[in-house]
Amino acid sequence: MRLSRVLSTLFFISIVSCTDGDKAIEEVFAETERGTILRNINRVSKDFIHTDFESVFELEIEEQDIEGGNLLDFVRLHIEFRDRTIDGSDNSTQEVILKDIPSNAFIIGPDAFPRTTILVSYQEVVDALAINTGLIEPGDQFGLRLETHLTDGRIFSTLDTSASVLTDACFFKSPFRYEINVIEVIPEDLFTGTYSYEIVSDVINPSFGIQEEGIVSIMAGDLPNVRTTGIIGEGLEFTIAGAYVYPKIYQSVNLFCIESGPHILSGPNDTNFGTIDLNDDTVFFLDIDIGFEGWDGTLDNGDDAIGVSTLYTFKFTKQ
Repeated sequence: MRLSRVLSTLFFISIVSCTDGDKAIEEVFAETERGTILRNINRVSKDFIHTDFESVFELEIEEQDIEGGNLLDFVRLHIEFRDRTIDGSDNSTQEVILKDIPSNAFIIGPDAFPRTTILVSYQEVVDALAINTGLIEPGDQFGLRLETHLTDGRIFSTLDTSASVLTDACFFKSPFRYEINVIEVIPEDLFTGTYSYEIVSDVINPSFGIQEEGIVSIMAGDLPNVRTTGIIGEGLEFTIAGAYVYPKIYQSVNLFCIESGPHILSGPNDTNFGTIDLNDDTVFFLDIDIGFEGWDGTLDNGDDAIGVSTLYTFKFTKQ
């Protein structure tokens, strides 16, 4: 059985709702291996400012395991650079280890599980990856991946979990992976207001239940360059980075927060990026994979099959 489909039963048993008021699951399957999560408690800051190497990614996390956090040894951070600049060259890097956060850096939080704040500075990742800063442009990205190491030697990360654990729409909110965009801060009123939208992709999957056109309100998020709107169940969040539009990873399309259910997730496409004109917010495009990383709602726990993603391109026009 593939590990990426296993964690749904490693640690939890009952139906998980989509509210933050739920308590941690107390019942576990006696016959299954117990896992761990790194619950996303608070995104304080998420992107790097292009020329500000003191800017930071900051995230508060909570580690949960079957022994109340006592299995935690350390959390390892991995980082990579993705060159999105179209200039005929590709300065992307392989993933490297950034640093380890030991268990003694965690303190017991209000839910009786250990919590800590992850701080990753722009300069820190540039140094770790030995990148020429002159090659970094707005719209480039850094990929941050978290990996939990337990005292018994087991390791858990993004591939060792389930759709209902990965998404922020459900209680556990443990993606283990975050995209850090390189941005230039834009005014909060740009790309906000009432927009019509239409799906202009060649292929539309009716089983995803997304309306092909409509009218939505786009609002500024709590963090720079973040915008939110409706369309999918969780609410579509995206970030404007340079001339690109990047949707948040692991967003829930159908809010199906049941471990054995057909949960559909969305996320950024690997090669197609929505485009935007920073001088004109009347029209822009957003590319997004529905069924991101195979989470297309067709998988059950224990099924080794991999679902498929469908690239959707949305055209937004200001009203």
